[in-house]
Amino acid sequence: MEWSKAKSILIFLFAILNIFLLSSILWNESRSRPGADYIKHVENLLESRNIRIECKVPSYSADSGSVVYSDTSIDETSVVDYFLGHDAADAGTGEKVWRNDGKVLEIGNNIIVFKDSSPDTGLDIGDSRAVSAELMKVLKGLGMKQKDYVPDVWQEQDGRLHVRYVKKYMGQLLFDVYADFIVSSGGIECAAIVPGEVNHTLAESEILSAWHILALAKIRENSVITDICFGYKRINEGELYDSPVWRIRFSDGSELFYNAYTGEEAAIGNT
Repeated sequence: MEWSKAKSILIFLFAILNIFLLSSILWNESRSRPGADYIKHVENLLESRNIRIECKVPSYSADSGSVVYSDTSIDETSVVDYFLGHDAADAGTGEKVWRNDGKVLEIGNNIIVFKDSSPDTGLDIGDSRAVSAELMKVLKGLGMKQKDYVPDVWQEQDGRLHVRYVKKYMGQLLFDVYADFIVSSGGIECAAIVPGEVNHTLAESEILSAWHILALAKIRENSVITDICFGYKRINEGELYDSPVWRIRFSDGSELFYNAYTGEEAAIGNT
């Protein structure tokens, strides 16, 4: 009986040791582009923690720099005219808020927020083409290039549809330049739009691959990964640029961002 218990303990310890050694190999692996053996090591590590990947792991591996945005201002007159028309009245509070016929528009620091308490344009939220056409019309009306934006979130809940479009730069996502919409059968109930134009990039350097991030990331056990993508995001408050990051999205809708240079988790949580 004692020997049986001892064997069980030894098997457990060997299993822990194997996981530790595998983790050590992955942590100390060079930053070079991962080969088949490295990928297999990562897959084994994830499997040992019951972490499933239900998406394609990107092969993107180009050197990348941080992106710096142009210092441009929002054309308030054009935005007000588009959303509310020429008859919109300033709220008179000293803030940039306008109201007209149950609609409210607020222009803040590089963000446009529009709300309509009772939209009446009529829209079938089950028709993705019709919804997309309506939302693209908003971007066009605000002078934004529709082809630069791609859908990133498309989620229906409680009779409403949440859609997020994210801008792309050089084929990669600008996570902080987006257009969020809440749509019901009546039309657009809410829009939150953060514009942005990239001016230049700086300090190009080698990035970690998605497989390196998966090896280094402390992803909780029993997770299901549904999307992995590369892009740019401001990861420290006060910075004047967006850094290269990898985003991992999970089956519950939560997201984690990782510094593409170091593999460290960015403390910015969900967006």
